[in-house]
Amino acid sequence: MRRQRCVSIVLSASALACAALLVASTSTRAFTLLGTNLGLGARDVRVFDNFTDPEANDNTTLDPNWPGVDSAPLALWKATAEWSSVLHGDGSGDPFDPDGLGSGGANFDVEWEGLAISPGGVGDNTMSEISGCSGGVVTFTEFGAGGWRMRFYECNTFDDGPGVPGPAAFDLQALVAHEYGHVLGLGHSGFPGSTMTPGYAGISMRSLSPDDRAGIQAIYGVAAASKPRIRAIAGQFPIWILGQNFAPTGNVVRFPAGDNPPTISTDGGTVIVTSMPVAPIAGDVQVQIGTTSGAQLSNGWPFQPNACHRPSTYCTAKVNSQGCTPEIDFTGTPSASQPGAFLITATNVINQKSGILFYGLAPAGTPFQGGTRCAGGALRRTAIQYSGGSPLPANCSGTFAFDMNARIQSGVDPALVPGAAVFTQYYYRDPPSSFGSGLTDAVAFTICP
Repeated sequence: MRRQRCVSIVLSASALACAALLVASTSTRAFTLLGTNLGLGARDVRVFDNFTDPEANDNTTLDPNWPGVDSAPLALWKATAEWSSVLHGDGSGDPFDPDGLGSGGANFDVEWEGLAISPGGVGDNTMSEISGCSGGVVTFTEFGAGGWRMRFYECNTFDDGPGVPGPAAFDLQALVAHEYGHVLGLGHSGFPGSTMTPGYAGISMRSLSPDDRAGIQAIYGVAAASKPRIRAIAGQFPIWILGQNFAPTGNVVRFPAGDNPPTISTDGGTVIVTSMPVAPIAGDVQVQIGTTSGAQLSNGWPFQPNACHRPSTYCTAKVNSQGCTPEIDFTGTPSASQPGAFLITATNVINQKSGILFYGLAPAGTPFQGGTRCAGGALRRTAIQYSGGSPLPANCSGTFAFDMNARIQSGVDPALVPGAAVFTQYYYRDPPSSFGSGLTDAVAFTICP
């Protein structure tokens, strides 16, 4: 027998049976639980994009943090990812969420599987539009054996965002963020401004409140410090996955097109080397280190097969002699042919000191001069730079910047070709510190054509 959970904004006699839980309440109680939860094998999400409203499919801007889709599927992916344990990629994609998508820390990591070829069955974990109307019900979820199916009534107008929807339209991202909370096992909340508030409250429902987070953690627990986490992906052949808490052996890399055979991790469980899946599609990559619970499943990381992965930072910087943690960052796109700089920068370094950017074609996590060397393989160094900053005495006002595209396009290093993975880090003088040196964290990137 199937069961339904519903979101309603206009109540009528015909809708009361389905929407009774959604009457506006004056109660001050917080989250409620439905007594259900999704198992480890039911975290996949697919969308059958049959939405008929032009507003539901007019966002055609592609986003590298959400690769492979736009329009309604993009809005629905963002909504489910908000329940994740950490930011999805760099968290970008929602102009109304300053903390980033996935910032709720809700400890439920979904596996985005892209587009479905049909609405599917009740337990197929899909979202799609359904014809007709049902009183005041806007969207509802059916539950079947081991899964669910979410439907949106065609008589309503839906908007894919990411801007503010029109006055007569429902924001798809907000609706799904709420309805997926029901899928995960949450009832409604009396907490002001929560995603799980009864009815529809507009784009404010896109971002989780502390009450939503507490509710989901009551079901799935708080994300443990030992939970595997992906921090970066680089390269095409092979694919390097960087993070933490991977198992020494037996890691399963879950790609949208299917899981790769178990892999071995290196550098203390921080690096996995794997191959491109068969018939790959864009979506989320996850690392699974066991088979019993979500605590053994990593966050989802955006993955675009046979394309440039978005650059990401990884590894740990060495705290310098002034008590500052230097930070590496980047701007631009790494490319073998396109104009424009790809700057690797560092801040919070010691002022008036020399330093270099070095890189390799493999990652590392090797203890080095009181810190961690994050790049491996045959290392290359760039020209000496000076950090500048304010005059002495020593402080943390120094900075570095290096244009990697200038080096890539110069041909000075024949290994810097499209598709290659590069791992790079700054090393600089810091005389009072251990070994007299400082180290930033690192950037991993894939060279684009």
